[in-house]
Amino acid sequence: MRTHLAVGAVMALGFGTQVFAADEGFSYNLAEIGYTRAEVDDLDLKGDGVTLGGSVEFSPNMFGSFNFADIDYGSSATTGGVKIKGTTYSLGLGFNWALGPTLDLVSGATYEHIKLKGSLSGVSSSDSESGFGLNAGLRGRVAEQLELTGTVKYVDFGHGADDFTIGAGGRWYFTEAFAAGPDISHNDDGTHWGISFRYDFGRR
Repeated sequence: MRTHLAVGAVMALGFGTQVFAADEGFSYNLAEIGYTRAEVDDLDLKGDGVTLGGSVEFSPNMFGSFNFADIDYGSSATTGGVKIKGTTYSLGLGFNWALGPTLDLVSGATYEHIKLKGSLSGVSSSDSESGFGLNAGLRGRVAEQLELTGTVKYVDFGHGADDFTIGAGGRWYFTEAFAAGPDISHNDDGTHWGISFRYDFGRR
């Protein structure tokens, strides 16, 4: 169970940081696809996979978000030969307050679900967990084409598996609609980083 909880915590890293909304000058009608890399420090697990995400405006100060990730983890034979396939999704509701024309304060709540299938020393098992998350952060534009985000997120899957995560990300707009950039997050269980490609339906 410790393996599943640790992997679950790492898979929850960073979700919700890419789709922050702003009341003035920012769009949150967008979709993203990306590559992600994750590590579970205590278990010597490393994995990579694909992520999907997006957000949509419900009202001027409220938006919904969706994130999905599919990651394959593995470890060396000397640490037990652990192999785990993790699939996770997050559904969220967020709110934004403009602190200025190029800076927003954003907060939200998410429903988190993780499904894990894997093997340890040749023994297969599967598990799933559901929980909730709370997040708060800032989104700012530091140049005409560059946006940066920073966030703190609390996630609780029950069974004592709760943790705080800090994260940061950036998006460079090559055109009015297309952007790309990195994301990185860290908590006590491990680190998550990757790169995402965005299509923005409403950038002004």
